[in-house]
Amino acid sequence: MQERPTWVKVLKLCGVDVDDQAGPAISNQMILNNMIEGVMENEYDQAVCQLTRTGKLDIELTNDQRKAVMEKDTIRNFVYKDHWPSSLSAEHESKKLYYEYLHSPILEHSDIIYKWLLLQRLCADKGIKLHTLFGYPINWQNKRYTMMKADHSYDVYTDYKNGSHYQYHDHSVGEKNTVPNKYFQIYLAKKINDEMLHLPINEKLERFHD
Repeated sequence: MQERPTWVKVLKLCGVDVDDQAGPAISNQMILNNMIEGVMENEYDQAVCQLTRTGKLDIELTNDQRKAVMEKDTIRNFVYKDHWPSSLSAEHESKKLYYEYLHSPILEHSDIIYKWLLLQRLCADKGIKLHTLFGYPINWQNKRYTMMKADHSYDVYTDYKNGSHYQYHDHSVGEKNTVPNKYFQIYLAKKINDEMLHLPINEKLERFHD
């Protein structure tokens, strides 16, 4: 799953110098942490923050018991930066119990919003133009989500499901795979460049066939 093509890879094939701070199946908290650290440590002209669905859980692999749970997962059985990006998987009893008794959506949503506001401030301080889009619809539990500068009426997955590229979706693992296919990723790379980045790569992008 983690090797699937992305719009970032499309941009890289067009010669764009991209420092990809995303990771397979990681949560919004880790996405934002990675971007905050990247902005603090590097110099960029622009930054694109694509948030994912809420409810995901990244688990530090601090002992063999946690590693054993990760290895038994049928889809999310890989490691990213010493974490198990378990996503929404609830195949193991411990994850089921987490969602039933411990998951706190309001706290999670507030954490996303305030981390994003910090990211925006850091980008502004360094003269970096920040663009934000949503990978999935989010039913926000914190009214301050409107402070996030983004098109809140758009999300990538809804666009994918409602478009022509979905007919080629990989259904081999059923509903567990929600990652858009390569045809949509090409379309999305073009959309992001046209609406956000405005890089002189249209000719190269047109060489890809949807």
